[in-house]
Amino acid sequence: MSVYFEILGWVGTFCFLFSYYMLIQGKWLSHQPIYHWFNIAGSALFIANGAFYSAWAVVFVNLAWGGIACYGLYKRS
Repeated sequence: MSVYFEILGWVGTFCFLFSYYMLIQGKWLSHQPIYHWFNIAGSALFIANGAFYSAWAVVFVNLAWGGIACYGLYKRS
């Protein structure tokens, strides 16, 4: 079971790094929904990973990060 949550953490890492890379490359803009969705997905995956390992600081920061990304989607609409 821990392998499953480890994979979730790595996929979450990819989501964060990929969205930041696309932003820096100018292929995505910070107001585009795709950027926010990748951040929300990364946050959700890190929350699952952090909760499994009882890493509550990870859970907290990713709840905040995901909340900010949700606000970005809301603000855009």
